[in-house]
Amino acid sequence: MAWTKKKSNVLTGAAVVALIATAVAVKLAFFPSLKDACFTMDYRGLQQAPAGLVVVRPTHFAFLPHSGIRLIGSPRDGGKSRWMMGRNVPLREVMAVAYGENPSRVVLPPDASKGNFDFLVTVDGDPQPRWHAVIHRKLGYVAQKEKRDTDVLALKIVDARLPGLTVSGADEKVDVDFNDVKLRVRHLPLMVVADEGLGRFLNTPVVDKTGLTNVYNYALAWNVQVKRQLENETTARAAADKMLHDLGLGLEPDTAPLEMLVVKKAD
Repeated sequence: MAWTKKKSNVLTGAAVVALIATAVAVKLAFFPSLKDACFTMDYRGLQQAPAGLVVVRPTHFAFLPHSGIRLIGSPRDGGKSRWMMGRNVPLREVMAVAYGENPSRVVLPPDASKGNFDFLVTVDGDPQPRWHAVIHRKLGYVAQKEKRDTDVLALKIVDARLPGLTVSGADEKVDVDFNDVKLRVRHLPLMVVADEGLGRFLNTPVVDKTGLTNVYNYALAWNVQVKRQLENETTARAAADKMLHDLGLGLEPDTAPLEMLVVKKAD
């Protein structure tokens, strides 16, 4: 009996050790310790990160302003993969990047986390399966696309002269450039800036109802003050309206059936 009890204790102890080892492995896989230098939001910072990681964590940088996302080609496969980083970003943006969706088309549950997060993805190839698994395990969310009637902002012509737009030539190349004064766009349809750009700040999808089918060259006012206005939900709409007005365009509330990324708490 004593031998049996002793053997049982040994087995129990071994099981505990195995569980601890497994827990440590999971922790290292999903919550690796990373240097803050990996989140400096420049190319060198991202290069310092170890390869093969998918990390999502409550932000370590709440003292810093909301930071955008950086995408670069992986140095390990000639730039074919995309390494991604976000610092102090809201849950909506985490889900949007993880599922390849525009943040304005992400529907969060009413009780979604109000905190911000950091994320780092340095996986060669398609990171989405692992990223979705990490979000499920770490944050407790899943998501799927659903078509539903949605409140939107309709992009419309308010000045038929379209004073800020120039039709782009067929031989011109796509280019987006910005400095502390202007954001210059070349050879792109209007919706790239309207939905992909302003829609993100307004947290509302933008649909094109201008009827314009050309690609255009145009410039928008862009400086620290404009950026701050767009990032503040109380001033974002007025800032967006002013930028579009300079092009002869405007936004009006509307509804449209759209495919949205619906986020839910995992079972």
